[in-house]
Amino acid sequence: MTKQTHTGLGDNVARDKYENIIRSVQARDLKSVVDNIMRDVCYRDTDKAMEKLNILSDIDSLESDVRALLSAIQVKIDLVNGSVPSAKQELLSLLKSKTLPNDVRDVVTSILIDLESRTNPVSARERYDALEADSVYIDEIFFERIALKIEIQDCFDSSKRYDFLEQELSGLIRGAFRVQDFGLAVEISRFLDEHFPSKNAYTLLLYSESCLIVTKNQYKHYLSFEKQDKEVVDRLVAKLLGCIEEGDDRHIAILINLLNITFFLDGRIVELGQNHIERIRNMDGVCASTIEEISSTAPFPYTRFELTSDSLGIKDFSNLHFAIDNGLIKFSAVNDWLDKGGSIQTGHDYLNTFAELQLTALLCSNYNKQDLQSLGSKAQDFFELDIDQFMRLNLFAVKRLCERFIELELPLYAVQYLSPFIPDKSWVSPIFLCYLDALFASEKYDLFFLQIKHLSSEDKTEQIWIQEALLYERIKEFKLSIISIRAAIELTPCDSYAWYLLLFILRSSGVSLDVLKDTVFEIPEGVFSTYHESKMHLVNEIAAFIDNNLADRVLVDWFAQEPDKVATPLTQVHANSLSNRFEVTSNPYIPKYCCDGVTYTDGFDKFTRILVRDVDTSHSCLLDVDSPTGQLLVGLQVGESIKDGSVGEITLLERLSPFVAAFRMASELRHKGNDGTDVFKIFTMPKNEKDFLPYIEKIIRRYTPEDKEPNSALQNPNIPLVMKGHFTNPESPIKGALKHLTSMDSTQYMNLFDKGVGIPDKVVVDIYTAVYFALVGLASNFNKLSIDIILSQRTKHSLELWIKDILREDYLSLDISDRGLHRYTSEDIRRDSLGFIQELQALLQFSKVEALKPLDTPDNLVKIRGIIDETVYSTFQLSVANSIPWLCVDQLMCILAHKSGYLVANTNTIIIELLNSLSLESKKKSIQFNLLTGAPVPILYDDIAELSRSSDNHDVYLVAKFIEKYGVSFESPEVSLSFLTEIVGRVTVNAYLEGGILSGGRSRDPSYAGFAEDVFNYCCRVAITALVGDTAEQRLALFISNVLHEFGRVRRYTALLEKLTSTFATGHFLDIQEINRIFERCSLKYVY
Repeated sequence: MTKQTHTGLGDNVARDKYENIIRSVQARDLKSVVDNIMRDVCYRDTDKAMEKLNILSDIDSLESDVRALLSAIQVKIDLVNGSVPSAKQELLSLLKSKTLPNDVRDVVTSILIDLESRTNPVSARERYDALEADSVYIDEIFFERIALKIEIQDCFDSSKRYDFLEQELSGLIRGAFRVQDFGLAVEISRFLDEHFPSKNAYTLLLYSESCLIVTKNQYKHYLSFEKQDKEVVDRLVAKLLGCIEEGDDRHIAILINLLNITFFLDGRIVELGQNHIERIRNMDGVCASTIEEISSTAPFPYTRFELTSDSLGIKDFSNLHFAIDNGLIKFSAVNDWLDKGGSIQTGHDYLNTFAELQLTALLCSNYNKQDLQSLGSKAQDFFELDIDQFMRLNLFAVKRLCERFIELELPLYAVQYLSPFIPDKSWVSPIFLCYLDALFASEKYDLFFLQIKHLSSEDKTEQIWIQEALLYERIKEFKLSIISIRAAIELTPCDSYAWYLLLFILRSSGVSLDVLKDTVFEIPEGVFSTYHESKMHLVNEIAAFIDNNLADRVLVDWFAQEPDKVATPLTQVHANSLSNRFEVTSNPYIPKYCCDGVTYTDGFDKFTRILVRDVDTSHSCLLDVDSPTGQLLVGLQVGESIKDGSVGEITLLERLSPFVAAFRMASELRHKGNDGTDVFKIFTMPKNEKDFLPYIEKIIRRYTPEDKEPNSALQNPNIPLVMKGHFTNPESPIKGALKHLTSMDSTQYMNLFDKGVGIPDKVVVDIYTAVYFALVGLASNFNKLSIDIILSQRTKHSLELWIKDILREDYLSLDISDRGLHRYTSEDIRRDSLGFIQELQALLQFSKVEALKPLDTPDNLVKIRGIIDETVYSTFQLSVANSIPWLCVDQLMCILAHKSGYLVANTNTIIIELLNSLSLESKKKSIQFNLLTGAPVPILYDDIAELSRSSDNHDVYLVAKFIEKYGVSFESPEVSLSFLTEIVGRVTVNAYLEGGILSGGRSRDPSYAGFAEDVFNYCCRVAITALVGDTAEQRLALFISNVLHEFGRVRRYTALLEKLTSTFATGHFLDIQEINRIFERCSLKYVY
């Protein structure tokens, strides 16, 4: 009635049509007009309602009831717009009008109740309760302004809801808003949108959902939302972007909700907020100010940063943080500032402490273990300081700190700091990705898979796919690993690291070389088009394991583009892949940019250049093939000359292939650019061959470090053997094991672990234990025990790689000493170390590799990862994850594992069991190893007694060394006497029969080369301390008389013992006369 759309003859223009209608009817005939305007009010389109109302109000000749009704509707519009007019008197007067129809009266009554609900809620409730009949508008305002939460809930839950009109449902929704039951509001809004779809219903649903998500997550940061809630926010943002209108303030309210819930991180709605900044300011000044601050924030300038104040506020600290991250200030300058009393003052002690922790982490170095340990302690203390305040920290600041923890190889603290913010099913937020990085670095395999379990393939980023692929590879799930890395490549086809991982995983899975080559040719050419250091993993993998010719082609083209940058990578990759270059062959691949290398002369100077095409040739080592000189050189043969009017006469002296030329030039550039930090250096050999060796000796002496004082830490008995080995030989665990297992400085503190599992079904063996078993000669006999040996993949790989390298026919090692230069070749290895190598090979032959189970690596193991070799770490990790007892020769590591509750094998019991299964001949190597190096190997007294019966001089030597080193430790002196008597008797009788000792031993006959005298002296030394007697003379006489009693049947043998005894007594300042008297008494006793 108030909006006609027809046209044609007789149709009134402008407002005349309304005037005609209103003049011809009274208030009782305005029902349709009122309904139309009230619908606009219900839709909160008050501008449209006012437009219609103004049109009607501007008509001059209206009845009083009509004007009063229009005034009442004006009151309703004012109430909706937030003002409370003083209109109760007018409304009551209108209600008393007898000409007012009931349906219009209900509208006025609803307006009066609305007014009273804002000024006198009790009166409004009483008025509503006194009404005899309900109506749509009265019910609407009751639900919206008066009804209790339970009343709203009951009304909607009843079957009456299917009879509710649009206005009543809108009232229920707004009532739910009033009582802050946004879940109910969402439920009713969906019902409204389903049954009365309209912009109003759509907007109410959108607003109610935004309120619900805000209240649900009011104590959470947007980055720590659950995935489901993040999807809701994304959906609401998308809907708002598609429906926002200028005139509907409800859209602005939704926008404010979404800005706050997203912490202003969604650029789309921030831009939308900028477009509606004044309307936002009218509702939420803080929100508007935040938008303006974001819009006006200028980037920090990339200029040198100076510390000019003794204290920094939050903003200045943020600038300092940026400057450190971007190299705009030196660490030394910051440290000097701190030493002079510099501090962070934020106005809050807790934030001051957090800022200091951030600064400490920024200044910490990966190479300073003490600083790292101190940082770890500070991080733990801060976390435990106040968890409530911790949860209120800026989450981006926490993330940056955790990223630094990960860089410093302290990922456990990153896990600890981020865990409180991560929900069970997180969305892929920056915080969640950082948390996954921390879990990955901490090797929390089980937790990592649990955290990404709820993610769909579409949710996963390249980073997640790559980490998933690496973890699957670690646990030998190669098929799943390949699927994951292929998914990462699908997201970013030109990511060189993803392609490198695919090749690595395929190689680890055992595919053929042809498959690897085919995969290489899948890589987009764009990956290889330009150099970046991140691509070196891929090129190294190709060069070392797949196709070094292709890698060379890529490198020389990179070198042609950036000679200075690529010089080091080119020479390094070539050196790393030398083992794969069995013979010199021509490269079948043609470089795109790099052409031949040439040396030429113009008659005055000699030049060496690399011809290139389609690249910048500003570098002095490059020459464009299209340049005048380049065009001349392309067609010349070596030795040919050509004259040109512009460049003169050119003579080509040498032409090299692109690959040889690039390598030579790269080597020269790297050599000349060495500032002392590069190990690379070029040496020019003397022309005279006789000067070769002195020159090489000079080079080796130059780069051989001088002997230093032994590190005091290595003498600490509380430092595990494997840590000492990693400290001295971080590049080679086998060399570290050999060094410390054969050095008395280390073995003096070693013992075999004598607790744990006695004889398990299987054990996992680390590389130090493998080397130990090979050194003592037990590795090849381990299969005599019914125990399976398990190796980690890294341990097996390290052993195989070392054996392969050491057995190369062209193996050559040079060393220097006071005597000059020493050469160690493959022949020397076979002569001196072949037995040890064969023992390792035997161990590898009957050992197995077991895949790691996906278990979270314990924190105490992760914490020591940086101070032990990765082979030992992987062994410990495999033992824990797969519940396999660890057989370890390092007692301190065994104690650590055992006290931590992990399975450890009883090393002592297993070795004794193994020794008992061997013949004495097989045990000799282990006995000798113990006696010469001090490494712990159980030696049985019975074996020493058996060796004493041997006439082999080496066996006697072992007996002498044993008695010298260990003596005897029997519980009874009588047993000690019996053992010593048998040892001395057997050894001296054999020596007597051999005859060389009859002159009295080495002290009387220097030509004597036996060890029987040593055995006699060491046994006597033990006897004078271990046997029964008041004096040393008594104990010695008792011992000798006992030997004579057992073995002294021949006079000449007795005379031999007398000489040996006399020599020993004299050397030990004993009273020989007293010994003789005691000896005589003992002898008489034995005679009788």
